Amino acid sequence: MNDLTLAGVFYTFYLITKLLITVDVYKDSKSLKLKSGLWALIVMLFPNYIGFVFYLIIRTLKIAKTANGEGKNINMKNFKTPILLIISILLLGSAYYFLGNFFNDVSSSKFSSYQDAKTTIEQGWVPANMPSTAKEIYEVHNLDTNIGNGTFKLSESEAKKFISTLNPIKKGEVLKIESIDEKWWNKEEIKKNIENGKLSLGEKDDFVFAINSNGTVYFWNKK
Repeated sequence: MNDLTLAGVFYTFYLITKLLITVDVYKDSKSLKLKSGLWALIVMLFPNYIGFVFYLIIRTLKIAKTANGEGKNINMKNFKTPILLIISILLLGSAYYFLGNFFNDVSSSKFSSYQDAKTTIEQGWVPANMPSTAKEIYEVHNLDTNIGNGTFKLSESEAKKFISTLNPIKKGEVLKIESIDEKWWNKEEIKKNIENGKLSLGEKDDFVFAINSNGTVYFWNKK
């Protein structure tokens, strides 16, 4: 399932918990002799938990004004809203999280082989000159800023051949290129290895490359 679908699933469950909260508020407000129908509508129709917060304020005032003090225990054992509220908040938070991911300008992908990455190569986020033997291909890009970076793996012999096809580039130029952080992209370690000369550097077309001795290739989109 994609992020939009997950957001829809979590939001549906949130609406179910909100409906249960509304039913609980209806019963509770009825026992407190408040306008139960009105409060049920307020809790259900007001966005997020605004209506519920209003109800809690009125509920607290109502109990405080109960002359004989019996109102303090009215329906408290059956008032399950606090548990439902916690679950509801978690569901709504999850829905917003996945919805945010869906509309985020940053997108990442992983491919096991060159063939799998063909569409992304055609889109310009993965270098077209990447050898067809490449595997474990990762890329991330920002559609708004055009910043993009990634990595793939080659055999040691393929890495040496690949280096020979690149044009030289100065270390300082590579260090200036921006990149997007990901779990598989250790920016500080890559920078340190470039500064210490542990990576072979080169460029080709719209991409800059840094390659280590074991065949791991890092690349940046320099558009």
